[in-house]
Amino acid sequence: MRKPCLITIAFSHYCEKARWALDRAEVDYVEDAHLPLFSYLPLMRAGAKRTAPALVTADRAVLVDSTDILRWCDEHGRAEPLFPAGDGDVDALEDDFDRHLGPATRRLGYYYLLDDKRATLDVMGKHGPRWERVLGKAARPLAAAMLRRRLKIDQAGAERSRAVIDRTFGEIGERVKDGRKYLCGERFTAADLTFASLAAPVVLPEQYADYLPSEDLWPPAFAKVADGYRKTAAGKLALRLYEERGRGPRAEPEARAC
Repeated sequence: MRKPCLITIAFSHYCEKARWALDRAEVDYVEDAHLPLFSYLPLMRAGAKRTAPALVTADRAVLVDSTDILRWCDEHGRAEPLFPAGDGDVDALEDDFDRHLGPATRRLGYYYLLDDKRATLDVMGKHGPRWERVLGKAARPLAAAMLRRRLKIDQAGAERSRAVIDRTFGEIGERVKDGRKYLCGERFTAADLTFASLAAPVVLPEQYADYLPSEDLWPPAFAKVADGYRKTAAGKLALRLYEERGRGPRAEPEARAC
């Protein structure tokens, strides 16, 4: 039987969220990884939207949202469900992180990295088909300009994103100060997995390092921001979740389209 295929932008934190759930559920799948913009064609060819991730299941159903992929893992995987029945708190937190934290950390990460040629080329050279890596490096200025325009990446956008991240991290810090192990009590849920995945671009977990620039290439201003977030209660939670519940980078994705 054909394996499920996950179409990704390899370093996308939403794709990281889907990978983590599939790995945790012990789903045997392949990853079809691409660079930004180059992902449009394989996604559309598979019948998905233009945003990654998308999961093409063994029976050719196409899931085009990371939350839908987590719920599919609950139905088809071998792990304890990420969405406990009747726990609306998990659903609400997961949805809030998807809508607010994820876009904010993505914009802030791009804000610092797109202006740094060495850091950007380092990330672009790690994943995706070889022809994409070669062409992507040559087209880096154009790709960066398109991403800035599409995601509104500028100083004002970065400041708004910092405010969203600060607010979210503050709320998480308040939630866990009672000593609870996870966001919704003593059980790991979709809220925890989503928070840690979508916080990864600003707390830089070691287990996510393969999708980031090499540490010696981090722009100093970016490293300073990340260090500040890592020291917060929320940042420490995200790092602990990665250490205890996450997984290291997968083997190089199989070179086949979905």
